[in-house]
Amino acid sequence: MMSNKIDNQTFFNQNKTAHWNNAPIVVAWKFSSSENLGALLRVCDNFGVKKVIFVGDEEDYKYSKIKRNATTSINKLDWKFVSETELWSELPLEIVKIAVDTTSESVELNQYNFKALENSFCLFFGNETIGLEDEVIQKCAASIHIPMIGNSFSMNVVQAASVTLYEAVRQSVLKH
Repeated sequence: MMSNKIDNQTFFNQNKTAHWNNAPIVVAWKFSSSENLGALLRVCDNFGVKKVIFVGDEEDYKYSKIKRNATTSINKLDWKFVSETELWSELPLEIVKIAVDTTSESVELNQYNFKALENSFCLFFGNETIGLEDEVIQKCAASIHIPMIGNSFSMNVVQAASVTLYEAVRQSVLKH
């Protein structure tokens, strides 16, 4: 049994966290939920992502719901809305584009080698109902999926982002 008082502020002040050499960019492709946009910002902040791009029309989302779910992360990240066509010019040419979606071509997340990527990479997460469109997946260098052993074949998109970003951080940033 632990005898010392548990103090999370002491933990965060005494433990310096590792950082990305080239933080990934996260793309949220046509999400339908303002709450998920906000939650994604918070998760991205937790995993050291610096830039998040939302593909969709900003007027379709309630800023108050995004802010409520993002909490303080809303002011810590570079994020914006772009159209489908604007997205491709927004991304650096050399960036490795990775679709996070279950396809006939996708590999298991734990089998993908994030550490081998020499340049920054971009993770694409699709709409909560339909995922990523085929045209988007085809523009990506790879497609990865999260292996699941249960009876449901999908998870909430923000949970999927959490799992994916953790694995990328585990491979690329954390000391083993």
